[in-house]
Amino acid sequence: MSTHQQPHGAQAFQLERIALFSDAVFAIAITLLIIEIKVPPLPNTDPAFTHAYWEALGEMFPEFLGFLISFTVIGNYWRVHHAMFAYAIDYDRKLLRLNTTFLLMIVILPFTTAFMSRYLLSQPFILYCINVMAAGLLQVRLWRHITNSQHHLHGPIPKGIKAYRTAVPLATVSCFLLAIFIHALPGWKGNWGGLVARIFLGSIFIVRIFLFRYFRKKYQLNQRD
Repeated sequence: MSTHQQPHGAQAFQLERIALFSDAVFAIAITLLIIEIKVPPLPNTDPAFTHAYWEALGEMFPEFLGFLISFTVIGNYWRVHHAMFAYAIDYDRKLLRLNTTFLLMIVILPFTTAFMSRYLLSQPFILYCINVMAAGLLQVRLWRHITNSQHHLHGPIPKGIKAYRTAVPLATVSCFLLAIFIHALPGWKGNWGGLVARIFLGSIFIVRIFLFRYFRKKYQLNQRD
């Protein structure tokens, strides 16, 4: 059911509620990431404390790495989501359903991040990657629904923005898909495959920079786009 017959003020209020609810979900999910990292128990005596301190931090490296990766992923998804709703002028039930399903994937991320970080096995890592990729694909689906002219849900969209906002989550999906293949490569000893696959996910930063530069040069995008 569309909201075309609602007064303009009511439409704006309802869209603001959707955006504020989504922002709250993002904020909670990104906060839960660090809450999942527990302070390790350490002996509070010298000189053993210093050695145990560094040893404990070293063992927690995968957890901090997972935190940084997921913080970046959730932050990127939030930025795209924020930009998407800047062009929305109306909503319908399908938009609400797609947005809620997308947020479900975001809420699950703290759990899959913790699971993946504590176990360098392939199954937790693949589950985490599937979680991230599902969120990316749902965000693309949500964006395409908003920008579908038949639904009358968006205002004027500058040239190139539609393609750019589709490319960013798809790039994230591609990076995580490649990480799964890296993790599965034969010949890795011990947990090296899992560690290299996790470090590879840092390529998201580089891909995003190149994407923005490409679209900025082609379509004259600015920093707010």
